[in-house]
Amino acid sequence: MLCSGAVGLVACARSRYIDVLAPPSSVRPSILQMFERRTGIQVRASAWVSPTDALGKVLSSAARADLVVAIVDLFEPLIPDAVARGLLCPLQQSRLPQPAQLSAVFREDMCFGGHELYMLPVYWGYTSVLYNTAAIPASDPLVDSWGLLFEDRFAGRVALRDDPHESLATAALYLGHRQPHLMDRADLDEVKRFLIAKKRNFRALWSNLAEAVQLMATREVDAIYGQPVHAQTLKLQGTAARMNTPREGLLLFVQGALIPRNARHASFANEWLEFLLEPGVSVKLAEEAAVLSPLESVRRASVAAPQAGPGYGALSSGVPLVRLRRPANLQEWIEAWAEFKAA
Repeated sequence: MLCSGAVGLVACARSRYIDVLAPPSSVRPSILQMFERRTGIQVRASAWVSPTDALGKVLSSAARADLVVAIVDLFEPLIPDAVARGLLCPLQQSRLPQPAQLSAVFREDMCFGGHELYMLPVYWGYTSVLYNTAAIPASDPLVDSWGLLFEDRFAGRVALRDDPHESLATAALYLGHRQPHLMDRADLDEVKRFLIAKKRNFRALWSNLAEAVQLMATREVDAIYGQPVHAQTLKLQGTAARMNTPREGLLLFVQGALIPRNARHASFANEWLEFLLEPGVSVKLAEEAAVLSPLESVRRASVAAPQAGPGYGALSSGVPLVRLRRPANLQEWIEAWAEFKAA
């Protein structure tokens, strides 16, 4: 695009932007400012609801975004069909990390269609119970269990996430289902009945980062289904909180990026993705948002911070690592969650 004169330059500047639909972790203000200073491209963060919401938007072509970041395990099974239907644009593979540059566990998260790359892991992390150490002592027998969210003695002092995929998986792990995504209808009904029986225990169902942090910061609850980014935010605010390591299994999530077919600025989206995967930016994301890089070079150069939880050490912690994989009967999960909320 060629621009001339002051008006033209302003128009060019305004057109250099991308709309990104992503969780808060990768759209931290300081990261956005770094990218804009370097490239002149503004990143506009769209309102994030949940991974399942993002999935629905991409598959229905309703995602008005140039780049979408969401859980790989939700999207991966549907990539072949999405490619066949022309719902995705290929990534500029030559400018991005190659499989050998990723830690071995994340190489399977690169999604190809033929010779084209359509999704690439950007960062990963885990979810467990975030609890207030002033209210729940380290000596509590449930301190390293999902039971902090479900046992009756914590009734009214805990909060769950308003998301069918993640919260049903959490309850399933506590009930002994080691691979929640493989649950059949009977298993799912068991988990739904359990959650309905425990519904009075939940002070709230949180939907976004700010809401989750507020619940803990104001002491409205003592424990939430949470992520290290919540712990890190609370620490900066002076709230004593810790992520536990549930013996039943740590929920591991991998966030991948893809470009919807209706992206208006796909080339800028590729620049943003390339930027996010730079080792220096990955380190900053870990410091600010407590998310970790899939790059093997970054893992080797990093030392886990004990106060942040397992960190990179999660990959060798000995605790079962459970991927947030997409259930084949996802619609039944969504219906079960709706029935729980309506009960």
